[in-house]
Amino acid sequence: MSRRTPFPRPTAGRHSTRLVAAGVLTCLTGLTGLTACSAPPEQTAAAPAPPPRPAATAAVAVTSAMPADVVDMVLPTTGEQTRLTQGLDAFGRLAADKALRTCLAEHRTPAPPHEPPAFVRFSDIPDLPFIDRNGFNGVIVPGAADSTGDRPAEGAGRGVQDRCTKTAASVEQSLRSVYVAVQSSWFQEESSLRTHPRALAALKGFGPCMADRKIAAPDENAFFALVDQRMQAGDTTGEHVLARAYSACMKPAEDVRSELRKALGTRFRADHRQEIDALNTALPAKIREFERRYDVRISFPAL
Repeated sequence: MSRRTPFPRPTAGRHSTRLVAAGVLTCLTGLTGLTACSAPPEQTAAAPAPPPRPAATAAVAVTSAMPADVVDMVLPTTGEQTRLTQGLDAFGRLAADKALRTCLAEHRTPAPPHEPPAFVRFSDIPDLPFIDRNGFNGVIVPGAADSTGDRPAEGAGRGVQDRCTKTAASVEQSLRSVYVAVQSSWFQEESSLRTHPRALAALKGFGPCMADRKIAAPDENAFFALVDQRMQAGDTTGEHVLARAYSACMKPAEDVRSELRKALGTRFRADHRQEIDALNTALPAKIREFERRYDVRISFPAL
């Protein structure tokens, strides 16, 4: 199934997973009780991620318009639909961060150091137009609190931070519990496309395409190693060159996967109609509840 990590490198024989600027989830996962650069408990382990780097703060368009079909947020079949999934996941982290800071403020305790909530992209379902325009860096969610004053507490304050962190984790989990079971089933189904003969055949053109652009990346492992190098060096121009190349060279394979994924998604929805009917009612209600209770607003990255 799709895995959750900050911009990981693929491992041999497997396509990479959720991607964002390295480090966006490193501390957020501490907030939600997950280990850095790993999958949530209901998902498979992720590929190794590069060393952490801060999320980008460059302006990226966002929208708060809810989709006509809320299930698209949970069961994405295209790169564009993953923007909805990113927004839903980030919304839970934003509410959790708000709950964390509210709890700590009641005890006059600073927040522990952690990166602000950010949109985390998928690479199993890559959003190639977005990558082409914005590169691989992550985007901090609108409404995220300023984290410059966050610091570790000492003594009794450390216990307060621990208790409030657990409270925040329960907030995020209460949202995820509405959709995570059916979403996990979908990602498990979708992962079968990694070894589909048509998808594998289309991927064979990736290395030659990179060679045509004078990029020494015969496969995705080599390519993401180059991305790591550019990002660690702070080479924004070089990173964007790689992003545009990735968008172009991955497009033939993603066109094939997208066709297969849409057909698979149609069958999946038919097979899980009861769960999806429940989701159509429960998820919008939970989002409205969170917006009122935590004074946050759901948003989605946009082009």
